[in-house]
Amino acid sequence: MTAAMWMARTEARLLVREMFDEDLVITSGRRPATPGGSSLHQIGQAMDIRSREWPSSDQRLFAEELQNRLGEDFDVIVEGPASLDPRYQQRVAHIHVEHDPKGRHADG
Repeated sequence: MTAAMWMARTEARLLVREMFDEDLVITSGRRPATPGGSSLHQIGQAMDIRSREWPSSDQRLFAEELQNRLGEDFDVIVEGPASLDPRYQQRVAHIHVEHDPKGRHADG
């Protein structure tokens, strides 16, 4: 995990504790590329946070607050049924966080 992602993990851990009084669960970190995937997991610049137990509105609120804390060099994306973006609604519920200074997902 890169230094930027270590900082993001720390912020996410604090926010999970504040909002849900739970421990942070990271379901995926550095891993091989998946076919057709465009995330930064394969270079240690992304992580997935378990969110399936949280109501949809809380998943979106968590992602919004984490995005605010991390700033524009990160993408925080709600994936799964709680996503407002149809591209991500069919995926397993989680919060995807990646350090992406170029902002590849900023328009989407």
